Amino acid sequence: MPAKPIWYTRLDAAIEQLEALPSPWVDRSALEWTLGVGRRRAQQILEPLVRQTIGKNGLADREEVIHHLRRLAAGEAAFFEKQRRERLHQILDQLHREAKEQPRVLVEAPTAVVNQELDHLPSGVHLAPGRIVIDSFTTPEEAKQKMLALIMAMANDPDGFDARITVSGR
Repeated sequence: MPAKPIWYTRLDAAIEQLEALPSPWVDRSALEWTLGVGRRRAQQILEPLVRQTIGKNGLADREEVIHHLRRLAAGEAAFFEKQRRERLHQILDQLHREAKEQPRVLVEAPTAVVNQELDHLPSGVHLAPGRIVIDSFTTPEEAKQKMLALIMAMANDPDGFDARITVSGR
């Protein structure tokens, strides 16, 4: 399938900009600016509409250019390109929402840790009102495993965690 020009999505804005121009003529550089296209693409779009030439510059009647761009904007190619981009935007929005709702797993954890309960935390992990203590580890890996077990237990029973660390009277 051939690539669809990105400037199809800019046609309405380009028409507004061309309507605001003080000159009744449009040259290649004006079309480059309004459509956000390169020199060659602007020449290709303008070529069938050129009515005057000054030096190497072709000039087209502004109203004819606007009419031509309106026909392109109303055409099938522009319609389908806009639909395609809207669908892509919706898909990306959905993926973004899902990514926000489903936090990323930063480490792979064994099933025992994923289903960790507060009552069965590893030795060296202690919860008390106003205190969380993790001790009795000899390697960084061991410390990480104990912290992960605590985090998973908190996620599995947030109310139980809150109850265990809340200082009474607060």
